[in-house]
Amino acid sequence: MNLRLISIRTRRFPLALGIMALLGWWMVPPPLWGHPDSFAPIVKSQRDKVVHISTRANRGAPLREDDPGSQRPFRFPAPHRGLGSGFIISGDGYIVTNHHVVEGAGEIEVVLADARKFKATLVGADPKTDLALIKIAARNLPAAEFGDSSSMEVGDWVLAIGNPWGLDHTVTAGIISAKGRNIFNDSNLAYGEFLQTDAAINPGNSGGPLFNLEGKVIGVNTAIARRGRGIGFAVPSNLVVAVVRQLRRYGHVRRGWLGVSIQEVDAELSRELKLPRAAKGLIVRQLPRKSPARTAGLRPGDLLTHFGKARLLRVGQLQKLVAFTEPGTRVPLKGLRRESAGKAGKPIGWKPFRVTVRIGRDPRTLDAGASTLLGRMGLRVAEISRRERRRPGLNAKIGVRVLSVRSKGIGHEMGLKAGDIILKAGGADVTSADSLEAALSAAQTAPSKRVSLVVRRGRKILYLVVRRATLNR
Repeated sequence: MNLRLISIRTRRFPLALGIMALLGWWMVPPPLWGHPDSFAPIVKSQRDKVVHISTRANRGAPLREDDPGSQRPFRFPAPHRGLGSGFIISGDGYIVTNHHVVEGAGEIEVVLADARKFKATLVGADPKTDLALIKIAARNLPAAEFGDSSSMEVGDWVLAIGNPWGLDHTVTAGIISAKGRNIFNDSNLAYGEFLQTDAAINPGNSGGPLFNLEGKVIGVNTAIARRGRGIGFAVPSNLVVAVVRQLRRYGHVRRGWLGVSIQEVDAELSRELKLPRAAKGLIVRQLPRKSPARTAGLRPGDLLTHFGKARLLRVGQLQKLVAFTEPGTRVPLKGLRRESAGKAGKPIGWKPFRVTVRIGRDPRTLDAGASTLLGRMGLRVAEISRRERRRPGLNAKIGVRVLSVRSKGIGHEMGLKAGDIILKAGGADVTSADSLEAALSAAQTAPSKRVSLVVRRGRKILYLVVRRATLNR
């Protein structure tokens, strides 16, 4: 046996292992280099910013989207026994949660990580994005910080902290599975921008935060797949920030209005319309009379390519851009318009066009300012979405939802509560926020000394009465 050879090989063996380890390191994809050994530091620094929300519903609370009889593939994970989640966004007690967590609640209780309990008031809610803002009377609270959801990539690590099934501050981890999901196609909830994650989300997680590895909130956990496992959805933080800013200021979202029915262009439609090969955008289908879009000069069949500087590709994208543009703002629109046929044999082509539109106020909501009767009553109302109207017992055309009721206002004196649906006012059907304003205005000069409201609260029908003199005060 050659002892010298064995000795040389033995000395070289650690060197070989080192080279193999180095090569193995460089073979690992760069995104995994930063894989944390533990998520514990993030949890320890952020868990005290997550709260437990319990609600006591008004009698006959409205049916939830997760009604067992529903055949929809996606649903809101409704609070388990009235329990949900939320997170603190400011030291003076503002808390973000889901609209469906507090919808129809007669009482909201918040439990902090240190077990302190507070009664919360509803500042405002936005059913279209399923977001709500509540407030507790507390000071010097630890507040979560929002991150940039647009910077998140598919495959990035995320953590969900919430109260699934009433189990306080449960932590689950996963990745961003997809971006830009439009899971509620009929109503474009959250403008088709949901973040999809495989971090476990269950009933009770609703309204809780989705954190990135920096400990910043990049989403609000909102929906789950009815039959799927490991498929959850969160409203992206950039949208949350825009909505919460308005809820805090107005109590509701003041959306702009373009007044146009549009459709995305796929390969088949592009061939049918003989669009230029590189043309991308949204086809204008319909234009309501007196809409800002029609007034600006848009025509059915136009291809919209730009809203301001934004290149248009998706319906939800344009809806969001318009919604968060202040009414009265002038915005340039660019696109392509079909040329009319000229001489015989000349093919019909497309030419660029540019118009400027003045964004209007969304007629489906009414800003309850001091100058309106609803404002003097302390009410904020909004039309009911088509998705909500499919619930059993709701009329397909009649009714508007009460978003908030100012304390010590006329609406509060009558007994109205957030979540109520006003069906009739002074004997007239209520079909929109404007029709409710008109009916109440007409009732001010009616012969009767009293004005009645027919209200649906959950499964019950209520008749509320106010003196006409009270409306005129």
